[in-house]
Amino acid sequence: MVTGDPIKRGAPGCSLHCVLGSPPLPIPATARFQTSDGLHVKDHTEIIQSWEVVAEEHYITTDDGYILLLERAYIKTGGTPILIVHGIAMNSLGFIYRGQNSLVYLLVSLGYDVWILNWRGTIYSRGHVKLSTTDRAYWYYSVHELAIYDARNSIRYIKERVNQKIIYIGYSTGTTMFYIYSSVLPNEAKEHIQGMIGLGPAINFKGAKSVLQISAYVWPIARPLIYALFHGEIIPHYTQLVKVFMHNSFGMYFTQTLINLAGGFDYQQMDAISYPFTPRWLDTAGVEVWTHFLQIRDSGVFQHYDHGPLKNTLLYGQPHPPPYNISKISVPIALFVGPNDWIASVTNADQLYSELTESSRCGYHLMDRSKWSHYDFVMAKDIKSYLYDHLINKIAQIASGNCNP
Repeated sequence: MVTGDPIKRGAPGCSLHCVLGSPPLPIPATARFQTSDGLHVKDHTEIIQSWEVVAEEHYITTDDGYILLLERAYIKTGGTPILIVHGIAMNSLGFIYRGQNSLVYLLVSLGYDVWILNWRGTIYSRGHVKLSTTDRAYWYYSVHELAIYDARNSIRYIKERVNQKIIYIGYSTGTTMFYIYSSVLPNEAKEHIQGMIGLGPAINFKGAKSVLQISAYVWPIARPLIYALFHGEIIPHYTQLVKVFMHNSFGMYFTQTLINLAGGFDYQQMDAISYPFTPRWLDTAGVEVWTHFLQIRDSGVFQHYDHGPLKNTLLYGQPHPPPYNISKISVPIALFVGPNDWIASVTNADQLYSELTESSRCGYHLMDRSKWSHYDFVMAKDIKSYLYDHLINKIAQIASGNCNP
């Protein structure tokens, strides 16, 4: 659903930039993007405008009351719609901030109608019809809610606007959201989605080497502490700390080392030009999203959120959370997998692809770089030759209805 009356393209002041839905909140200083000359500050809409294409901000309200920003970019209407959904601890700027090396720029230049979701809690989507970000209830949502509300409502909104099936591109948690949505609501997904592409696809932590797994051992203490200190928001404003390390090469390498420990080591793909802007697309998340991932890790099963035996029985009719049935997915799915991905490992991707029905298997691409890590899907210096060229071919296959495994 959308709140407010849309401003049509061609209205005064709307030749390159339209705001649809509820009026946008003032752009927080932390959400704006500083250019290399240090003189101009831009948000993601202004960056898209600088490409001389149409930029639209669509504000939608989910069925459970969260107000989300869907960014839209296109040259002319009528192109195949593509929805890009980011991962945890980031926002949509990760697909925009690199200018002509950005995924959004590439897709728009090829004539696609590109939509980019900022899911709940990120800096562009912090609104709610009743709750404030200082309310614990605001942050009480798992990956399931991201899928059934944020992803689903965005997909339905786009389908209603353009009356075409959508190609969904997810990265990391953005892939997990789709697998939940399309397995819980397979018929609806088939009606709305032409195909899905998963970058760093994640359904469990099997084979993972990430240092993030250490959090499982301290989570019983850390989780209530995060609620007590930050209402349930995981380390708010930590990006301001990261910015401190962007002033020299030592600081950037230190930051990259931390990123490598989480997602896999690949120093050679550090992009010296765009790296200082990394803090602009890093973001926060709700505590229960990570709780849900840790539950999946500990159980080894891609399952619903575990509320405890009593509430599970009320919600699911059984004391244990049921697994998501990947075999129910009825849309074509292609996977792009990093050999050195320490979060979404090859083992994890192999299991996912094996659980898909044969009719839903649309290709398994193991990246042609042994060191390709989880964050290379967003940050790699040579992302065009390693990823985009293959990705564009797969998108064209799906758009033409010719999905080749």
